[in-house]
Amino acid sequence: MNLDFHEMMISIVFPIIFGFTAIYFLTVGLRGILTKQPFLVSNRWVLSMMFVVLIPMILLNVSSSLSLPGSFNVMNWVTLLILLVVLLMMWYQLKGYTAYAVTDASFREALLAALEKLQLPYEESLSVIRLTTVDVDLQVAIQSWMGTGIIKVKQRGYNSVFREVVNAMNEYFRNSSVPTKMISCVFYLVTGGIMVAFAIGMFFIGRNFGTI
Repeated sequence: MNLDFHEMMISIVFPIIFGFTAIYFLTVGLRGILTKQPFLVSNRWVLSMMFVVLIPMILLNVSSSLSLPGSFNVMNWVTLLILLVVLLMMWYQLKGYTAYAVTDASFREALLAALEKLQLPYEESLSVIRLTTVDVDLQVAIQSWMGTGIIKVKQRGYNSVFREVVNAMNEYFRNSSVPTKMISCVFYLVTGGIMVAFAIGMFFIGRNFGTI
């Protein structure tokens, strides 16, 4: 029974996981390269992808733990605990939106233009934009060398205001000519291609494994 389960994971489940993950990476990469415009994507997509990747690994680990006695069993349960901790950390950290193909200047320009359009007065500090009329702090972090930026709201219960800001930023990017940095999009495109190759490889490895 365990062997059949492992065969199914290798030949079916893992290729599907790599395939879905590849779709996300290819979509992000192609969107930036083809449109030549920055854009923001909800980090919930990344969180969902992490769940898709880690949950089958957890199931495989549980299956192995139930069949292996002694020290191997203990190590598998430790690995399971680590995977669960990783999921919890990702759930906590992956909030907000990630901007791709941005520069420091274009990200800041789009954010301030969005706030002006929505008539939201603000106070700007090093990494926080405080919306003074609604007492909301927007936390901003930019990785300029990769062309990515992260924006999230510190307080809970202000998702509607936050989404309006993000939508206005995306609209600004679509309608304006701004400087871009495509390193992140190229990286995502290459990574997506590698994952497609892995998915195909895992599928044939699983089939060959099942015929041995």
